[in-house]
Amino acid sequence: MLTDLIINVDEFLPRTETLTTDQLKKSMDVYAETTRRLLASTSQHAIKILCLSFYLTDPHLQAIGSAVGSIVEHGDTKLLEFNMMADWHDLDYRLEASVQFGQRFMAFFGSCPSAFRWLTSLSIENLRFNESDMSSLLDVCDQLRFLSMRSCDCGPQSVLKIDTPRSQLMELVFDMFIRVELIQVPKLMHVVCDILVFESPAIVFGHVPLLHGISLSSMIMNQPPLMLSNWLSNVRSLSTLTLDFKNWVIWIKPEGPKRLSLIFSKLRDLHLCGIFFSEYNLEWTFYLLEAAPSLKNFFLKVQRHKCARVYKVIDDQQRTSLQWKASSDFKHHSLNLLDIEGFEVEYKLMKYIRHVMKLAEQLKMIRLQHKEPCDGCDANGRLGFNSSGSEIDTDLTREF
Repeated sequence: MLTDLIINVDEFLPRTETLTTDQLKKSMDVYAETTRRLLASTSQHAIKILCLSFYLTDPHLQAIGSAVGSIVEHGDTKLLEFNMMADWHDLDYRLEASVQFGQRFMAFFGSCPSAFRWLTSLSIENLRFNESDMSSLLDVCDQLRFLSMRSCDCGPQSVLKIDTPRSQLMELVFDMFIRVELIQVPKLMHVVCDILVFESPAIVFGHVPLLHGISLSSMIMNQPPLMLSNWLSNVRSLSTLTLDFKNWVIWIKPEGPKRLSLIFSKLRDLHLCGIFFSEYNLEWTFYLLEAAPSLKNFFLKVQRHKCARVYKVIDDQQRTSLQWKASSDFKHHSLNLLDIEGFEVEYKLMKYIRHVMKLAEQLKMIRLQHKEPCDGCDANGRLGFNSSGSEIDTDLTREF
């Protein structure tokens, strides 16, 4: 009579600090047999949600896939989720291993078509595929709604092209492909990209009419600033935008609000993270506020810890390119929340907050969160003290 089955291999692992390959194999032996028995003893029409988290180890994959296939092929499962992890224990050559794990995954995929045909959520990590593998996977998994690929690629400088006009894919997460081209993904609603460095926009948007959430986290080195109006020109339903600069260069270029007005007309939540505050001020953010008249919530996360930056890369030319002065008559009529993480009482930041208060006529809440403690630098993280440990300037507090 069970309707929801969530079986995680972590519950089968021994409680030890280090895990050997032999211990992992024994745990997967028990996991595969437990999964097989549970599914064999459950009515096909009872299971509505089936979530399995396991390692890509042989010979367990075939047993798991066959057991799942027999249930979903003739049952009424609404959600089928696979979370698959590569076994890195006792492996010294990770590049060769990622190729091996990629081949093992594709062999699993090819031998259990029923399981993958009904798959709705897939999370994989540390796999290297052939160029044609991803197309085959997306063609067969036509019920897939969520796809997460952490540390997965098709080789150095690989590009992933997704052209699936009948796809049900709604959310995509990736971090290794140098670029992902979303040619036709009609149901896609949310994209998350976390990549260290890329030479051009990491996401190319084609036909994505329902896309409303974009999260991009990256550093860009030796590249001209990104023009959001060009990058997002095909996006018309954007409601949530997250840009994480990884405490490095601010890689977007301020531009006139009219160029962004159509793209940002429905934007409700804006998150700007990883801003290294000692190198940049925040005045450049006003061009985003001015371009987003429907914005409700504005989140800023500034970095103050010295250990967050290994060496200095910001020059005067880059700072100058970020200078922006809002229109003299600009008022924002929708903003309700200003949230700043990494707050300290200092003139530059207090001036910025007062400016937002002046512009935002409907502002209801200002949430100020202090920076987190850090063992890697001299910041102690206590609200009411600055980074040197001395008390803050109470005159500034009264003024605010």
